[in-house]
Amino acid sequence: MKSHLSFTLLLIAIGCVQQAVYAQDQAQSASLSAATSDAAEAPAKSQTLAPLGAPDKTKVAPLGSPKSAAVAPLGAPKKPAAALGKPGKPKFALKTTGMGGAGAAAPDREAEVKRLIDAYHNIAIRFADRMILAKTPEDIEQAKRHEPSARALRPVARLIAEIVAVDQTDEPALDAMLFLSKYVGVPLIDETLAKAVFADGTQGFDINAMILEHHADNPKVAKALRSWPKSPETDQFLLDLFEKSHNPQVRASSGINLVNNLQRNEQTDYALQLAKAMAADHYLDGVPTTSRPTGPTARGWAAGKVREIELVSVGKVLPEVSGETLEGEVEQISDYRGKVVVFDVWTTWCGPCVAMIPHQNEMVEKFRDEPYQMISVSCDAERETLENFLETKEMPWKHWWVGQDSPLQESLNVRIFPTIIVLDAKGVIRHKNIKEEELEAAVEELLKEAKEEGDPT
Repeated sequence: MKSHLSFTLLLIAIGCVQQAVYAQDQAQSASLSAATSDAAEAPAKSQTLAPLGAPDKTKVAPLGSPKSAAVAPLGAPKKPAAALGKPGKPKFALKTTGMGGAGAAAPDREAEVKRLIDAYHNIAIRFADRMILAKTPEDIEQAKRHEPSARALRPVARLIAEIVAVDQTDEPALDAMLFLSKYVGVPLIDETLAKAVFADGTQGFDINAMILEHHADNPKVAKALRSWPKSPETDQFLLDLFEKSHNPQVRASSGINLVNNLQRNEQTDYALQLAKAMAADHYLDGVPTTSRPTGPTARGWAAGKVREIELVSVGKVLPEVSGETLEGEVEQISDYRGKVVVFDVWTTWCGPCVAMIPHQNEMVEKFRDEPYQMISVSCDAERETLENFLETKEMPWKHWWVGQDSPLQESLNVRIFPTIIVLDAKGVIRHKNIKEEELEAAVEELLKEAKEEGDPT
């Protein structure tokens, strides 16, 4: 019980700390933060991917011009402050074997990295404990005075950076870099990392480059990529990692994250090219993407993503799909041509899906007299589950039940709930995965468009 509570507190604390870090240091480091933000938000307009090679040796061209293909440093300010130590003489020089590689570290390096990371986590846990125990507004205010900030992390980050500067090749160095990667972009931490001096005299921390050079095949990297900072530099890093790594887990994680990033940024052609490369890579067959035994492997995920991009992208007519109504009839999506349709694929156990119900009711009432249709498609394993749920919730619109892992889910590559697809009166996909006010505004616009096209005057 204690272990479970400590783990829960740790998760809460880390979330609190990261929010506090960003909030408290934004104002005092505005210029540096702005420079970092501008670089992260700049779209890559000249990206070109070269034709892919054989599945065993997949090659994808850099996401940018040749000059900009190199990995850009994460967290390095334009004008680094004075170094923490003299070139060639790190301030925190622990003993190492000098051999590099996993398992080559002296025990003191491994223990010291763990001690420093635990020290920071303990700061966060103590703050979480105070917040949990606070009962009154006065208690909460008092607890907030102990909220960690970048200042609490900075000395820990400095010592960890100096450990990495001594030797970047061993397992403790990787653990240290993965810990620091969570805070890249925080001005005070960026300044601290920029001061690190390596044995060869170079200064400044480039986590991406060091991982690519020394740890591209380590499975720890695969897990860490799920929360990697989002930026154009990250996309290039993911592409380089996908091409360089021989570890299937790392290739799968870097590829999946990059495909999703490219698709989110509407770089569909590049996303499709990379997804096809992954779908042709038989080494990804053994890498699961979910904890469910029936979940897809990384290769299966990529094949589904290819279908999604080619068939279910905005601007394409939604493929013919069908579902069983509560009355036991089978309907086709084409039966609703002439209406603006919100096609909502969901389950009764999905919290975000259930949270949308009140607003869905408002929309159904608002557009009652318009050519509008809401269709909720249940992927619950049992039809009875849906029927029992509808007895407790007011949802007066069309419902389909298709079951778990249905052909509809497969054909539309539904991997998240809810999946929302907005169709115009011609059955063309106009929007995907929008909610609340944005969804309502989109429906209003499509209804107006349908009325204008139907009225030649």
